[in-house]
Amino acid sequence: MKRITCPKCEHTFSFDESRYSQVKSISFACPACRKHFSLTLDEIEEMNREEIDAPYGYITVIENQFCYRQTFALKEGDNVIGRHSPGSVADISIQSGDMSMDRRHCIINVKPHPAGTRYTLRDNPSLTGTFLRNEILNDRERANIKHEDVVTIGATTFIVYLPEAEEDEYLTE
Repeated sequence: MKRITCPKCEHTFSFDESRYSQVKSISFACPACRKHFSLTLDEIEEMNREEIDAPYGYITVIENQFCYRQTFALKEGDNVIGRHSPGSVADISIQSGDMSMDRRHCIINVKPHPAGTRYTLRDNPSLTGTFLRNEILNDRERANIKHEDVVTIGATTFIVYLPEAEEDEYLTE
């Protein structure tokens, strides 16, 4: 299955590419806005490529009934994470039907430091809370995160991947 994003409304949907092995260009009608558009197989492959330039690591959203698997690079400073909506102000905008995830749900702060980069997580605050390693974060609590930590926001879960050189070198407050 491949993912396609509508150029008009940015709705993402899937299709079975194995049915089109001999075709050069495929026409689509967006199920959300009914816009008709065509893509070549090369363009579709480019959309689905998961190469990511992430000097500060990245997060991977786990596919569930609300959303598909998505990967986002972390940047230095605050990384506001939330549900995608038109005009969304989140840095990491997760395309999801999960209404229990706020549009600005939580924040991962990346702060370079001579002893190693510091990664902290905090709730924005959100209505349903932010869970790190199955423990809910309290109001105004900042928790240190490390390589392969599991974070749950609403009914959506993502895994934090930090650069290999810093896997075990995060700072504590």
